[in-house]
Amino acid sequence: MTNVREPSIPQGGVSGVRVADRLPEPTPHCAGHSHYVPDCSECQIAYTLRYGPVAAERPGLDMSPAAPVSDGDTDGDPFEWIWDTRPVLGDIRDFARARQAGPWATLGVVLARAVAATEPNMVLPPLVGSDKSLNLFVALVGSSGGGKGAAEGAAADAVEFVDGNGRQIIIEEFPVGSGEGVARTFLPSDEPRTRALFTAAEVDTVSALGGRKGSTLMPELRKVYAGEQIGFANASKDTRTPLAAHSYRACLTIGVQPLKAGPLLDDADGGTPQRFLWLKVTDPYAPAGPLAAPEPVQVKVKAYTAARVRVTVPDIARDAIRRHRLAVLREEDVNPLDGHRMLTALKVGAALAILDGRIEITEEDWKLAGAILRVSDHTRAQVQQSVAEQSRSANRARALAAAERNEVISDHAEQRARDRVRGSVLRYLDRRTVATRKELRVNLRSELRSLLDSELGELESEGAISYDGTVYRRPEGRTE
Repeated sequence: MTNVREPSIPQGGVSGVRVADRLPEPTPHCAGHSHYVPDCSECQIAYTLRYGPVAAERPGLDMSPAAPVSDGDTDGDPFEWIWDTRPVLGDIRDFARARQAGPWATLGVVLARAVAATEPNMVLPPLVGSDKSLNLFVALVGSSGGGKGAAEGAAADAVEFVDGNGRQIIIEEFPVGSGEGVARTFLPSDEPRTRALFTAAEVDTVSALGGRKGSTLMPELRKVYAGEQIGFANASKDTRTPLAAHSYRACLTIGVQPLKAGPLLDDADGGTPQRFLWLKVTDPYAPAGPLAAPEPVQVKVKAYTAARVRVTVPDIARDAIRRHRLAVLREEDVNPLDGHRMLTALKVGAALAILDGRIEITEEDWKLAGAILRVSDHTRAQVQQSVAEQSRSANRARALAAAERNEVISDHAEQRARDRVRGSVLRYLDRRTVATRKELRVNLRSELRSLLDSELGELESEGAISYDGTVYRRPEGRTE
């Protein structure tokens, strides 16, 4: 088996400087902590948004093979080494580039398809609570028309999944609809279905469906991720859709335009962003010349007749998950939502094992999954930054509009007040012929008196009134 190539960049830092030695003060942190906590993924995201990607170690998830992502410290892709660890990964990258698709998005779809090719009786062991499903969610990040469809097409052609007899495993795809519709996809019919790949071209489609009054889509998708029971035991047989836990295999890919990702990110407190693998549809390091696509890879996926088949998990992953769970139980200063992230890493590790024709997650799979999760973290951080900048711009625009509106209102109110002073002076002089400044001032409402002198000067310059040093009067013949 090919060993994972360790990068030459020092573990836990960039250019030999450990994060603990280079964090500025005060450091950004997540909402759940009063200061930066290196073991917390949300603190790392907050730090990334402010100062660039974090290279801190994360004891809960071994990231040691992963070179830190940097926006300016390298001329090449700092994660290029991942593609070279296994022939199948290199082929996926080369196939994607030959088809003008983003390699990372293509890999994400291949991983989802790898899981979708397995039967639902294949599960992760109960390290915390009960058995966990392999169901995998992937967010394909890019602008509209940026390449989600290209990545999905390249992924479908790059890797072919076959059963033990060499027959192609058909992976059916369905658009995301209602929560009830997800369960109904697997209901008994003339052709029973246990596997499905759900897709949504745009995240705002999912947001709109999930935002409808009475919608059950988002809660059902969270259950799907865990492989829990979905559907509803309604009184009517026609609308009854309960589906037992681990009786279905469902993966999901969603196209995410960064500026429309708000609804997906808004549920961070519920752990929804951590349930997704975030990968870009773009390819900043794409070669200029055309490439020949390698031959499609054929992966054999074995089906098991046992009621439940548990994927083997390496000790390094078990220990990391147990340490994190123990810290949560003891109410230590860790982010409980990192548990979702670790589960996603396990699912990615399982998908990598499936691509290698195994159902055992090796230490190498776990480390590769950790590196891919780092790419995901960086992508998610960039999306969060885009959403935050959009929000700031929108708030700034609203503030400027409000200030301008208030200024117009203020100017209008002042002009009305000046008109009232002017009218009062002229009417008084029309009735009395002459008047002192004091008489004109007393005739005004108190809130208008501060404007009297300026309006007297304006009226005098216009010739509407005259002043002889003692009294004001209207010029002969002026009645306006």
